[in-house]
Amino acid sequence: MKKNELIHLHTLLTIIAEDYVKRGIAGKGDFDPYRERGVTPMTLTASRDRHEEAVTTLAGILASLSEREPKAHPELVEG
Repeated sequence: MKKNELIHLHTLLTIIAEDYVKRGIAGKGDFDPYRERGVTPMTLTASRDRHEEAVTTLAGILASLSEREPKAHPELVEG
């Protein structure tokens, strides 16, 4: 994946993360491992490898949160 594509993916994942916080699925503290990387989509001078590390970390956090989402919000699960 090219760096610009990776940054686009990074941006999309941060939008999902913000939505999770807004919907109460996650707290800001859930994203501390991601924030510790010090790379956001706007950190354009960061290397491709650093963006990849941040994206991988953020995607992992979102995946973990997604697994617990139906339990936190049973009304969202179709039945």
